[in-house]
Amino acid sequence: MSRFIVLSALAIMALATLVAFADVPETITIDGCMDTKTAVEFPHKAHFEITDCVTCHHTTEGLTAENVGEMEVATCGSCHIEPEEEGTPLCSEKSLKKNPYHIVCVTCHKAEKKENPDTTAPKKCTACHPKPAE
Repeated sequence: MSRFIVLSALAIMALATLVAFADVPETITIDGCMDTKTAVEFPHKAHFEITDCVTCHHTTEGLTAENVGEMEVATCGSCHIEPEEEGTPLCSEKSLKKNPYHIVCVTCHKAEKKENPDTTAPKKCTACHPKPAE
């Protein structure tokens, strides 16, 4: 009897994770701050599989795969296009040291490259911002 209960609980948890995972978009177009570069097609589901939500959605405490459908999730642009708080980095900054996307993405990709030299994590501008079609 207790084996049945344990197996049932595990099956329910696995199903809940799969349902939450299905709600995660494959890609997200980041285009709210594009000044001179092309929009970025961000592989959201791929990142969802390898890091915690709070890595990018740092203002959404407690966001997990299990509760993603229950919480309002802030986008980067919702805080970084027109910041309400002084000192919040602007996404329109082009500098690698000031643009919040660049800070998070490049820092993580460099660390990944150190750990795994064969990584495909992009590190060059055109890897994320392809040249516009002519």
